[in-house]
Amino acid sequence: MRAGAEHGFTLVELLVTMAITVVVFGATLSVLDVFQSNNRFDQLRNETQDNARTAMDRLARELRNVAAPGVVYFGALEEAEPYSLAFQTIDTSTAYAWGSNRTHAMMVRYCLDDSSPSNEILWKYVKRWKTEEGPELPSSPESTTCPDKHIGDWESESQLVQHLTNEIGGQNRALFVYSATGVPKIVAVESNLFIDLNPGHPRPGESQLTSGVSLRNANRQPTVAFTATEVNNGYVFLNASESRDPDGLALTYHWWMDSVKQSTTAQQWQTGALASKSTHTFKLEVTNPGGLSNSTEKTVKIA
Repeated sequence: MRAGAEHGFTLVELLVTMAITVVVFGATLSVLDVFQSNNRFDQLRNETQDNARTAMDRLARELRNVAAPGVVYFGALEEAEPYSLAFQTIDTSTAYAWGSNRTHAMMVRYCLDDSSPSNEILWKYVKRWKTEEGPELPSSPESTTCPDKHIGDWESESQLVQHLTNEIGGQNRALFVYSATGVPKIVAVESNLFIDLNPGHPRPGESQLTSGVSLRNANRQPTVAFTATEVNNGYVFLNASESRDPDGLALTYHWWMDSVKQSTTAQQWQTGALASKSTHTFKLEVTNPGGLSNSTEKTVKIA
């Protein structure tokens, strides 16, 4: 009997098959690795964005409850810089023994730590007190840095958001944008957070979160103006109806004639008869409910 033919792979065929298998398997692993890396970045980005939204919501609530530091203090903010914001707000927690601090006011500061441009960090600082008057905002050179390097300035500190890139590559994208220049005029604050977990790479890419808040309790100085008109041969009619409070609040009026304060607090006032050819100086001071005042003077020569 003739032996049957035997079939199989040659050594060359086996080596080629193994090479192809390695290439295909390596490509599959590479695709899987890219997928896992992208998935990990997506998860981290979502977590970071959630932290950023939580921080912005917290900031918005505190700004809506902002409290001017005092009745003679202009504006509602204590610090208004592109990368640092400080103000007093009302704390709704009940766990703190407030003592003479009846309004439960506390001071907060938000600032951006840009020491690592590819991973900037948003910090928050909190300080509470039991006295009737609150403390001043820390102002030493170490206190104005971010993070604050002066021990004891604040009761607590926390990192709210990481992987911010507001200033990456020398870009000047302010964390906080204000409705006006100068604390007394600011009535709205916009916050902008730029987030990128993998700077310089297309994925997952940079995202931006923006939020704006109007300040309901900003204490702004009133505008004072009045007219002084001679009427009825020697009488002077004074009218302060042009005076305004920026927030539409009622004003209190005080008049002076020749440095003598008058008893009237009316918006309009008429003097008695004044001597012919005499010169008189009239002063008006207006005060809003927040305790801020403004004044102006006019000189009138009687015909």
